[in-house]
Amino acid sequence: MQQTVIADRSVTADGMAIAGPGEGYAVNVALVYQDALTRHWAGQVRERLGEVVGKEAIQPTEWNINDLKEPRVYSEGARALARADMIVVSLYEAERLPPVFYLWVNLWLQVRSGFPGALVALVVPVEESNFGANETRRYLCAVASQGGLELLESNQPGRPIRDLRDDSFQWRRAA
Repeated sequence: MQQTVIADRSVTADGMAIAGPGEGYAVNVALVYQDALTRHWAGQVRERLGEVVGKEAIQPTEWNINDLKEPRVYSEGARALARADMIVVSLYEAERLPPVFYLWVNLWLQVRSGFPGALVALVVPVEESNFGANETRRYLCAVASQGGLELLESNQPGRPIRDLRDDSFQWRRAA
């Protein structure tokens, strides 16, 4: 398997230096989840990405939204997502997510400042359709748009996104 090198980048939005091609650059992947099922689904995307770019190139972090009430998790997670090349968000469809989640997303979006990347939205659908059933999906689409992130979506738990191919990463060309 051939390792893919992401386009040269020397400084993140917050001034932190990152390696470029020839310097062992890694793909920073942040997984955001709610529980064991959503964590597993997000992990499938990480594994699929490893097949595309090489497992040794993946630098993953994981963030449970239920732990965001802890100041250390909140701040470290915001920094990690601000620097992530790919953000995988795996959540249950809901009318409202925890308020701390919205604050956290706003923080890392501001710090990203247009840093290119992709948002993979994995949304577990509700059993019964109701008025607010698409709120989570709409919110994640708005996050991707506001952050200038390429959006990949799935609502089929247990089925990884098949669109992860070397040529599907449009955001890396903008870097």
